[in-house]
This record gives sequence, C-alpha cells and structure tokens, in this order.
Amino acid sequence: MKKIALLALAVSALTAGAQRVDDPVVMTVNGVPVIRSEFEYSYNKNGGSEGAVEEKTVEEYAEMYLNYKLKVIEAEALRLDTVSEFRKEFLQYRDMQLTPYMVDEVYIDSVARSLYDRYAEKLQGKDMLRPEHILVLLKQGAPEAEARAAKAKIDSIYAALQAGADFAELAKTLSDDPASAERGGLLPWIGPGTTLKEFEEAAYKLQPGETCPPVQTPVGYHIIRMKERKQLEPFEELRPQIVKSIRQQGVEEASAEARIQKIVAASGGRLDREAVLDSVLAAHLDQPELKYLVQVYHDGLLFYQISKDKVWDPAKNDTAALEEYFKKNKKKYAWTEPRFNGYTIHSRDAKLIKPVQKLIKKNPGAKYKELLKESFNKDSVVVVVNGPYLSKAGENKVIDHYVFGKPASKPAPKFPFSGVFGKKQAQPKSYKDVRAQVETDVQEQREAAWVESLRAKYPYTIHKEALQTVNNH
Repeated sequence: MKKIALLALAVSALTAGAQRVDDPVVMTVNGVPVIRSEFEYSYNKNGGSEGAVEEKTVEEYAEMYLNYKLKVIEAEALRLDTVSEFRKEFLQYRDMQLTPYMVDEVYIDSVARSLYDRYAEKLQGKDMLRPEHILVLLKQGAPEAEARAAKAKIDSIYAALQAGADFAELAKTLSDDPASAERGGLLPWIGPGTTLKEFEEAAYKLQPGETCPPVQTPVGYHIIRMKERKQLEPFEELRPQIVKSIRQQGVEEASAEARIQKIVAASGGRLDREAVLDSVLAAHLDQPELKYLVQVYHDGLLFYQISKDKVWDPAKNDTAALEEYFKKNKKKYAWTEPRFNGYTIHSRDAKLIKPVQKLIKKNPGAKYKELLKESFNKDSVVVVVNGPYLSKAGENKVIDHYVFGKPASKPAPKFPFSGVFGKKQAQPKSYKDVRAQVETDVQEQREAAWVESLRAKYPYTIHKEALQTVNNH
C-alpha cells in the first residue's frame, strides 16, 4: 500500500479517536472499532428509515451489521481487496466522489473564455441572427416536374404572406422542416459559416421584421423572416450560460483530471494519480457523508464478492444439495393449484402442430431446436416453439385455453394455429420446478452456518450502552 494511503488510514484512526467522547464505539469487530456515526449512517439509510425494505430496531440492525462487518473482514483476510477487478471498480467510484474536491474553477473559466473567443473570432464583428423560415424540400437533381411543383408551392406561400397571411401559422402547416415548424419556423441563433451559404447571405441582408422572397439552397426553397439580430454580448454577461453548458458536458471532470496530472507532474515522480486522490480523501475525512459513502462502497463490493464466492454461487450450482433439500422439504413447496410444464406451439399451418409435438417428444431438451429448423423452418419460419414454461392458470393465454379450458384468445396474424406439448402437474416433481425458492432456502441455510463460523473465528463485542444512544444524542 502506498505511503499516502497509509496516511489516509492514520488520519481516519486519529479522527475516530478524537471523536470517541462524542462519538462512542458501538461495537468492536476483530479489534476494529465501529463508532456510532458510522453505524447511524448505515442504519438511517438502510434499516431504520421509513420505507426501508424491512424496518429494524437498532438492536436487530446491530446483529445484521455485525454479520456484514465479519464478512468484510473475512474478505480482507482473503485479500479480495487486492484483486485487480475490485481495485479498478472501487477506485472508479472513489474518484467519482472526489472529483468535486479537485474541480479547478480557473481551468473551467479558461475553457469558457476560449469558447467565447473562438465564437467571437468566427463572427468577425458581424451580428448574430435569429431567423424564421418556411422550407419546401427539393432534392438536387430532382425531376423537372418535382422542381416545378416545389417552385409553385413556395411562390404560393410567399404570395399568401404578401397578402397578409400569418408567417408562423403557414410555417406550422406547410414547412418541410418539422423541428422549426413546431416553433412557427423559428431557428436557433446563427452566425457566419454556421448554415447554408445561400441562406446565410440572404439572412444577413434582412433587418428584424423583414421577409425575403424565396431563396434556393441545396436542400430546397426557403422563405426567411428575421426575428432579431444583435451583436455578441460581452464575455462576463455570457459566462454563466457558457459555464452551465460546459458543466453539463463534463468540464468539471476534465478540470479535476487536469489538476491531478499537474500535481503528479510537479511531484517529480514521487506521486501517481492514485496517491494524489488518496491524499484528497485523507484531507476530507472530517466529512462523514464522504467518508462513509466511500467506505460503504468499498465494503459493499467486498461483501458482494465474498458472499457470491462462499454462499450464493456454491449453493446455486450444487444440484445434488438442491434436490436433497427439496425432497426433505416437499411440503414447504406444495402448490395450491396445478401448473403446466411444457411448450407452446404456433404455426402457419394447422397440419404442423402434431408433427412438432412428436418432434419435441422424441428429442427433449435443446436438441429439438436444431431439428425444428431442419424439418420445418429450413427456408422460412413456419413454426415457433416457446418455452419450457411452468405456468399456472392466468399466466399464458395459449396454455389457459389448451390446458385449463379457458376461452381461446385471438390468433396471431402470422401464426394463427397453436397448440401445446407437455403435462399438467398437481405438485412440483423436483427442485427444478421450484428452483428459485429452493436456491434461496439453501443459500439462507448455508449463510447461517457461515455466519456462525465467522462469529467463532473473529472476536467481537457489541457495546449495548453506546448502542442505546444511536439517534438519541
């Protein structure tokens, strides 16, 4: 571990020690103190808050939190926190939380100024324009008849405008530019070089309120009316708007990264990026929200990985244990109503339903899919088989009709004929029929045994007096 990371840990330990009078230790796990503020942070977010998945008392949550801490300690003992995948994911999250502390306002201001200066240079002293237009599309190289029709349409629109028609209303109903048509023809602000040359030349000749005769560009005919025009405002006036825009585009992250790299370069090789951010975290450990947010993510990743390795995946993949548990607890998984275990068949030809049923019967499992393509769907798809399902009444309309005697649903247009293949079961026959429930129960059983072994392996103490002060001080 880098020296700066050790510094962060040292600062954390000193902070915890300094706070102990006003922030007592509520539990000690393998010699590591858990102070009240840490416990409260977790409890108020997960266990004791209104709307929590399962609201717990402080004492109940303390038992859960102890188990959580034991798993994290075990993960650290197994050095899961040194695995490259863990380090990468954790550091990405940590860096995201620390970015606001490294934002360089001077850098952001320089980016804003640079964007303003570039736009001002592009304007070359000319006004910015806010035009409105009505467009009649005409593709280049269009047939003569289309060209005449487009010209006639734009001329008639212009004539209507000359006669007093409302520009916005005509734009909404007749313009071929849907985006601007919704706004009565209004376009964004433009400047030199930002739009079609012919459009720009005509627009710059207009004063506010003036309308020009039809102008042809590579996309068709335009009637342009000038909404307003103005000189570019001073930078200080536009700065808040520019900064808001570039913040939305990630300039804060860019400024933070630039600042970090500047510190790395100035250190002459003594520091790298990770060390710089370790020092930033150490400098802000007096902020509980940041401190615990980072810690929760760190510990949460370890908790997830070790639980997955020790309990979740082994239980899920131990089919013998799942079957044995199911056989010993059949009553627990009894159904109150039967299920259909099988497939639905949809076909373009009613004569294909029975042959498909025979095919699935002779070739159970995934093999039938290959044979289905060879036998029926070689040139085009004429049969579709879905499943396997384990469905009770009300969950599938096709199964409801053929298995549970419900009225037939409206047939699908492409595959109007249907059927099923499978059996109706009164009760589950193996763990596979109730796999999700059995997996959960086996995982919980192994989880309990694992927690018991961790409690025997690592010393711990819950300080009840301090625990009574949680949210009560």
